[in-house]
Amino acid sequence: FSIISVKAKSFADREIRYTLKAQGQGAGTFNIGPTSGIVKLAKELDFEDLRQPHVYSLVVTATEDSGGFSTSVELTIRVTDVNDNAPKFELPDYQAHNVDEDIPPGTSILKVKAMDADSGTNAEIEYFVSDDHFSVDPSGIISNNKQLDADNNNAYYEFVVTAKDKGEPAKTGTATVRVYTKNKNDEEPKFSQQVYTPNVDENAGPNTLVTTVVASDKDGDNVRFGFVGGGTSSGQFVIEEITGVIRLHNKPISLDRDKYELNVTAMDDGACCVNGDTTIHTSTAVVVVFITDVNDNKPIFKDCGTYYPKVEEGAPNGSPVIKVHATDEDKGVNGQVKYSIVQQPNQKGTKFTVDEETGEVSTNKVFDREGDDGKFVSVTVKATDQGEPSLEGVCSFTVEITDVNDNPPLFDRQKYVENVKQDASIGTNILRVSASDEDADNNGAIVYTLNSGSNPADLDYFEIQPESGWIVLRKPLDRETYKLEATAQDKGIPPLSRSVEVQIDVVDRANNPPVWDHVVYGPIFIRENFPVGAKVVSVKASSGIDNNPTVFYRLMPGSTAQTNKFHTFYLQQRPDNGFTWADIKVNHPLDYETIKEYNLTIRVENNGAQQLASEATVYIQLEDVNDEIPLFTEREQETVLEGEPIGTKVTQVNAIDKDGTFPNNQVYYFIVDSPRNEGKDYFEINKETGEVFTQVVFDREKQGAYALEIEARDGAPSARPNSDNEPNSE
Repeated sequence: FSIISVKAKSFADREIRYTLKAQGQGAGTFNIGPTSGIVKLAKELDFEDLRQPHVYSLVVTATEDSGGFSTSVELTIRVTDVNDNAPKFELPDYQAHNVDEDIPPGTSILKVKAMDADSGTNAEIEYFVSDDHFSVDPSGIISNNKQLDADNNNAYYEFVVTAKDKGEPAKTGTATVRVYTKNKNDEEPKFSQQVYTPNVDENAGPNTLVTTVVASDKDGDNVRFGFVGGGTSSGQFVIEEITGVIRLHNKPISLDRDKYELNVTAMDDGACCVNGDTTIHTSTAVVVVFITDVNDNKPIFKDCGTYYPKVEEGAPNGSPVIKVHATDEDKGVNGQVKYSIVQQPNQKGTKFTVDEETGEVSTNKVFDREGDDGKFVSVTVKATDQGEPSLEGVCSFTVEITDVNDNPPLFDRQKYVENVKQDASIGTNILRVSASDEDADNNGAIVYTLNSGSNPADLDYFEIQPESGWIVLRKPLDRETYKLEATAQDKGIPPLSRSVEVQIDVVDRANNPPVWDHVVYGPIFIRENFPVGAKVVSVKASSGIDNNPTVFYRLMPGSTAQTNKFHTFYLQQRPDNGFTWADIKVNHPLDYETIKEYNLTIRVENNGAQQLASEATVYIQLEDVNDEIPLFTEREQETVLEGEPIGTKVTQVNAIDKDGTFPNNQVYYFIVDSPRNEGKDYFEINKETGEVFTQVVFDREKQGAYALEIEARDGAPSARPNSDNEPNSE
């Protein structure tokens, strides 16, 4: 490395040779080119080597060849520092122990020191730290920049401190610093969440688990739980101090609100540290307990007993009947009710419909009060909630079919012909016309009037009793034949009427009509199961003609079922001891539930030259027998919650007996005592009402379902064949 070039001039123009000599220290550090005069380093310089001077004093001598002149000059070389040394810390690792985590920011913790062998600015040092929790001043004192935390970082901080000189370029040196903190009770317990939202069933029992709250303390303290205000109970809730488990208390439970809000506390005990118990910390959280509705209430028709709707016969299909309403005390879908019609036993289709949402019941047909529908129609509406599984409630009521004047009076004959003696006295009952009207009340009440036929003068001889229909003689007869028209008119609005021809033939006064033993027979009571072909009554009339006892009987068919339109009864003549009797017998099976009474007209004629006739009336009334079987309105599936107390109502069954009278139509309920009846030991039934109650406390995990067979019996010995005098049952 060339440092300087020394040049001498020879005035004799001779070659010059150069030599170099050190004065004092530094011999051999430099050399000089003998001919060039260039001074070079002979070995490396090190400013920091104390054995090497920073200033070299040299003498350079120039000598001419061949013994010529020589001259010398002093050469001073100063060595300057180069930044070739990095700062170096006294220790590779610095440690500070037992530093309280709660020391205030700016507190001196330890001192580091680095040295730089260079000189001047190359040896001036600045310090830096890698963790912003700390700072370091120019003298190497490290202080905390923030609040320390012994509960994180495994209770110590480790970072790098850097020493940097001011050379160009700068050099650095590093060391590791570990600050070991000493724990203090400065942390409060922290809950795992600020708000807990458990759900509890509304029918939960004592000691039911609600939830578990969790809290931890970074200091490592033990945590104890409670409720705000102190204590481990709040209303119906208790909390376990150590575990944080919240339960319902062990007393009777009544969860009648939608939610319950609990404020829980977590308190540390300072066990982490020396004197930690002098500073206790508490934190809070909220537990909102939502009460979940359980589908334990079935829909109830509270006003079912007041439902007595009426529908006018002939009303169009879809006519409104009544709006039913069922309530369910459950909440949400468990309390949402939908309606449906329960099909009646042995009934095709349904006679009514119901809007499943509103409960509006409407007709599903056009009713005929005088037809198969009758005066009253039973209907059962079912309300089903939307729970899972669903619960049901039923309501049975009777719809009265109100009468419309849609049936005219009908005479029991197509034409009336009667023979009358010429000498019949004024006021004599000649003939009774009879009509019936299937309508009710005024719509079926009949008034008779008499009109003339082809000859208006005929009307002068007769009059008719408006209520009874008897045609009565008003003045003596003086012609052979009279033709009249009888009219039957009901009292409906507007009224309906029918007319019939009445012919009265006058016979010689020597003739006599037959004479009945009784003009009216009955009422005769027979049971509705009276056998076909059996005799109901025997009637008799004499001919009224001496030495000619022959008579002919005829059972007159009427215009309605009650007046033998369908030949329910028939007549057989029977001679006995010189007289002829008429036996009235059953022709078709009778049914009290369909027709309860009959009004029969028997006509008898004698065998004279001019036949005369008389009529008698037979009244027959049926007596109800126990021939109908109780029929359940529905096969039910019900739900009972496990754990419910003995005596809990499960359901109410309903059966209908169509017999017409008590006790034949009285229904009693029994649980079938049979080995195949799985549920017989677990339930009991109210004999009168059909309500089913539990006899045990059920455990769903033991058995989840039971089949229960229930029998409905009516209230009297059965009149059905092979019944062994036992009630009818299903």
